[in-house]
Amino acid sequence: MGQPPARVRDGIQTSDVGLFITEALRSFPETASVLPSSKYLASALLRHIDFEKALVLVELGAGTGAVTAEIIRRMRPDAKLYALDINPKFVSCVQRKIPDPRMAPIIGCAEHLDLILRDRGVPQVDAIVSCLGLANMKETLRETIVDQALRTLGPDGIMAQFQYLHATGMSYCLSKFGFEPFSGCQYFEKRFKLVRTERVLRNVPPAAVFSCWAR
Repeated sequence: MGQPPARVRDGIQTSDVGLFITEALRSFPETASVLPSSKYLASALLRHIDFEKALVLVELGAGTGAVTAEIIRRMRPDAKLYALDINPKFVSCVQRKIPDPRMAPIIGCAEHLDLILRDRGVPQVDAIVSCLGLANMKETLRETIVDQALRTLGPDGIMAQFQYLHATGMSYCLSKFGFEPFSGCQYFEKRFKLVRTERVLRNVPPAAVFSCWAR
C-alpha cells in the first residue's frame, strides 16, 4: 500500500512540518524558527512585489518551501526564482515538492549572494524575499547579508524580511543587560529609502514584515 497523504493546514503539509522542526532545531541560529511560515505570513511578505514586472527573484532561507510555493504561484511564466538555503535537506525538499523550471534551488549562503548570482550570469534582481533570522545573527553577518541584498537589487528592487514579534521584545529586555538590541524597523529605515511594516498575527509565532525599497 502507498503512503497515506499528508494532512495540510494553512497550506503546509504535516510532513514538511516534521522535516522543518527536525532541521531547524539543529541549526536554530540560522532558521530562528521551529515551524514553517503560514500562508498569511507568506502573503504579507509578497504583498508589495510587482509580479507583473518582476523577472528575477531571490529567496533567502527557502526552508521546506512554504513561501517558495507562493512565489512560484504568482510569478510570470518567463520569470526566474533563485531559492537559497544552507541546508541541503531543505533544498532537496523544495526541489522535490516544486518541480517548476522557473525555480533554481541552490545550496548556498546569503552572505555570498552577489557571487552566487554572478556565477549564473545574473547582474541584478527585482525582488529579494528573506526568511532568515537576522535578529539572531552576529552584527557582522547581518550587515554582510543586507549589503549583498542592496548590491544586487535593481533600481526599483524590493527586499521583504520578517521578524518575530517576540524577538523585538526580547531585544529590548536584553538591552537592559548590556546587549545590543535589534529593531527590524529601525535597522531597515537606516539602510533603505522606504520601509513599510505590517504585522501578521496569524502565524506561529506572530511576526512583523518589513517591505524595503532601496531607491
